[in-house]
Amino acid sequence: MTKAPSLSFVVLRSLKQITQKELADVLGVTEDTISNWERGKVVPKLTIPQTKALCNLLEVNLEQLPDNFGKPERHSYQIDNGKSPPVANIDLE
Repeated sequence: MTKAPSLSFVVLRSLKQITQKELADVLGVTEDTISNWERGKVVPKLTIPQTKALCNLLEVNLEQLPDNFGKPERHSYQIDNGKSPPVANIDLE
């Protein structure tokens, strides 16, 4: 069984309507740090307590955290509605 592609960190944060400032405050980092993560300029190095706080805030488990914290990539997803499945191109930017 293949794992479904995860949403990027930016998209996940936006869907939860969490600002960079809110996230920075919870994790004890600066807004610039969050911005650098999201732009792919810096790879996050989170402690275990920070990782737990991130999961709680985003309401995801560790497996659901995206591998990519940087800029969202374009993906094509196939949507199965039980009939002949249409193909939808979703631009996550």
